[in-house]
Amino acid sequence: MRVLLLHDAPHILGGATVYLRQLAEETTVRGVENHLFRFDGPPAGLAGTSETAFSYLDPGSALRRRRDFHAWHQPLADALNACVQEFRPDLVHVQNCAVFRSTVFPALQATGVPVVFTVHDYSLDDDNPHGRPRHGLRGRVQAWLDHRSQQRARAAVLDATTCFLCPTEALRRGLKLPLERSRVLRLPIEQVETSNLPGDRLRLFFAGTLYRSKGVDLLLEALARAGGAAQGAQLEIAGTGDQRDLLEKQVLELGLSARVRFLGLLDGDDMDAAYRRANLQVLPSRVPENSPLTVLEAGARGRPALASAAGGVPELLADGRGFPFPSEDVDALATALEQAANDLSALAATGAKMRAWVRESFAPERHWQELLAAYREVCP
Repeated sequence: MRVLLLHDAPHILGGATVYLRQLAEETTVRGVENHLFRFDGPPAGLAGTSETAFSYLDPGSALRRRRDFHAWHQPLADALNACVQEFRPDLVHVQNCAVFRSTVFPALQATGVPVVFTVHDYSLDDDNPHGRPRHGLRGRVQAWLDHRSQQRARAAVLDATTCFLCPTEALRRGLKLPLERSRVLRLPIEQVETSNLPGDRLRLFFAGTLYRSKGVDLLLEALARAGGAAQGAQLEIAGTGDQRDLLEKQVLELGLSARVRFLGLLDGDDMDAAYRRANLQVLPSRVPENSPLTVLEAGARGRPALASAAGGVPELLADGRGFPFPSEDVDALATALEQAANDLSALAATGAKMRAWVRESFAPERHWQELLAAYREVCP
């Protein structure tokens, strides 16, 4: 089987990119021939996978740039069609496509090749996924244009996609995807040996991109407000992003320099060690998360998560598997930190529940078998 993978920015290390790397490696060893079509950025270097890159030439005009991103961009359509004609895939598997949807999906539909779309977030229903400010009359016009573009892009995606794969039922139903063309496929999470949780104090860990949407500033504010045993809590932050300097400045202003450490971008071994130094994973996102890898990877190590109760998070942390809190509620987050710091033994019991569920429902071999079954259904 020949599969054309599509990802708009595989050089940005997020959940979709991590999954793409796993997908390329695991399907290659199972006999799939993969080719990647990507947008700007350095080569992805996926195992056993050739690549085609499309480079967008900035027209220097905000109006023309908006038209290209949200309406139709002929150079992209031509490049994608040429790639399909040359590689001749049996199906296309889209991983992430936050821009150019109104070009990519109609162009794929015109080729007649079946399209599988793994949906990693809620941006399909978000008029302004980057959170750009919209103020005054101009802002209202931009908001109207955003909504119009989003509706057009959503229609294009629904028309072109043969099968949607959703890591959570919450995402599937939240996006109102057609039930007959969608299914839940849990992410593959490697099973690892666990270790005892640190019992001396509350040790927090955040891993992810340092963008405003992730809410790390909210976590720092809550950490500064939390009293009791939480005043001795330590926090390690792994990841990079455009908020790094602002967050470091906030740490200084809040007097948290002795309690907060920035780790930067970590590799596999260092990430594993950081998970094990913690006894509570924290994900304070402002936006709905689908099936955040950090929550699941921490759970695989017996570490529970304290996460914003939006998107698919309540589904992951249900039945006593974690600690959800209202999104963007700093006081509620501070209270949750105090409760966790005052009862460290409860963290181990909750983490054990999460670990058992991850082992059962996120087994990698089960995932790859179900993925290949989906491939065979859309392309017998």
